[in-house]
Amino acid sequence: MRHRRTPNQKYHDRVAGRYEEIYDDAYWQWHDALTWDYLKPHLPRDLRAPTADLGCGSGKWGRRLLKSGYHVTFVDLSARMVDEARAQVADMGGSERATFLQADLIDLSSLPSDHFALAVAMGEPICLASDPARAVREIARTLAPGGVIVATLDNRIACIDYYIDQDDPAELERFLRTGRTHWLTRREEERFEIHTFEPQHARKLFESAGLQVIEVLGKTVLPMRRYRERLEDSKARRRWADIERKLARDPDNLARCAHLQIAARKPA
Repeated sequence: MRHRRTPNQKYHDRVAGRYEEIYDDAYWQWHDALTWDYLKPHLPRDLRAPTADLGCGSGKWGRRLLKSGYHVTFVDLSARMVDEARAQVADMGGSERATFLQADLIDLSSLPSDHFALAVAMGEPICLASDPARAVREIARTLAPGGVIVATLDNRIACIDYYIDQDDPAELERFLRTGRTHWLTRREEERFEIHTFEPQHARKLFESAGLQVIEVLGKTVLPMRRYRERLEDSKARRRWADIERKLARDPDNLARCAHLQIAARKPA
């Protein structure tokens, strides 16, 4: 039986071919460089260790892992995103070390248990899952003992300004009560639910799956998304990055950030 596509799938299927163009400017280059810096300490020492890019989209982070020498399993809910990731990997010549799977994060039964030394879930795919807690439990099951998941989540507090801008206190009250909002798209059939998390809730989400939280970072503390032009100069970009790194690990700064990045380990 052919399943109907969810709004999440409809949106990501539609934008798959131009997904990386949407997130390709001075800000996102700066943002991604910081993300890779934060990710490097969690890379497995053994290049033979299997890794996964969950909610991979067009495979940006999986391709980084491939370039570093790892075998990578690319997973996404959108079939067209998986196709795009496959094409991007073929273009870079890394197909022999890549596996591709179309799957929902709440059901990773096609993946083995106790397997991955590292999994990344960037771009907040856990927040888009119909059941984030179940998604994290599934991810935890696939991790090898001692394996690490590094994921990003939408920060609930950072969403408050949107409802103030909309002059909608009733919706703000509802949002603060449920932590749920929706993807802002003009096409109603593509509007999907997004779960948001405060830092302490993010910790509980991963700890309830039996994982040990290593760190929670804010991305980004500096509001450079509004000041992209200030990142055009390479020297200025490095200076802003140095400041950002100092701020990102301070829990007092997390409320300023649109996203939280959490790293958690499966007990050995």
